Amino acid sequence: MRWLIARYQPVSLFSLKHGEATSTGAKTLLVPTPFAIRTALLDAAIRVRGVAYGSQAFIRIQALYVALCPPRRAVVTNLFAKILKPERNPEERGRAMQRTIAFREYVHLGGELALALGGAPEDLEAVKPLLFHVSYFGKRGGFFQLLAPPETVEMEGESAPEGFVTLSGPVITGGQIRGTLPAAFPLGHIQRLDEWGPDLTFERINIYSKEKIRRDRDRIRLDVVLPYRTTRSGRGFTLYERID
Repeated sequence: MRWLIARYQPVSLFSLKHGEATSTGAKTLLVPTPFAIRTALLDAAIRVRGVAYGSQAFIRIQALYVALCPPRRAVVTNLFAKILKPERNPEERGRAMQRTIAFREYVHLGGELALALGGAPEDLEAVKPLLFHVSYFGKRGGFFQLLAPPETVEMEGESAPEGFVTLSGPVITGGQIRGTLPAAFPLGHIQRLDEWGPDLTFERINIYSKEKIRRDRDRIRLDVVLPYRTTRSGRGFTLYERID
């Protein structure tokens, strides 16, 4: 299989909360999810070539395999912040918003984040120009800078390039685990990531459409073992280092 590798440098703190997190208790993931990566590519396609190209780009992006090589280090810091949230009974309270506190986590990624996209040559050629226009993953403000033009490598079968982790695994739908469990689990840190589901359509992911994304069908969750280990932690931080 042919793979297209793009290397990004994080230039700000990264934050992307778990799918199970609440608005007031948002623990963050360590890396972008396949859902975030694919959606960033689709966003770039629409910004560069217009909404009319969106449905065509969606099909090509959906067909790709996604893998990544995480940065060498990741430091998670946590804090409590004052926020405003919508009032449940605005008429009775006489106000639209209420003040409260929320738990937040942010990640400082030390080193480059490398993405690998695998698939048919024609799909990779169509997606390659979009990688230059991707500037953030996850929340707006989690900026990344492309370091060099993407490179192409050939691999036997569907295996990812050396050092990369394929963002695939057992899928959790309807409270049940579907898919084949691996024969052995590598050392690392398990993260539950979200992904485009097989039933997802461009109309559902289009924010201007009335159709909504359905949980566990259009947006599925999978467990991935990232090559990280905890090397130090304190009250307000946790340091992860990559296992090479």
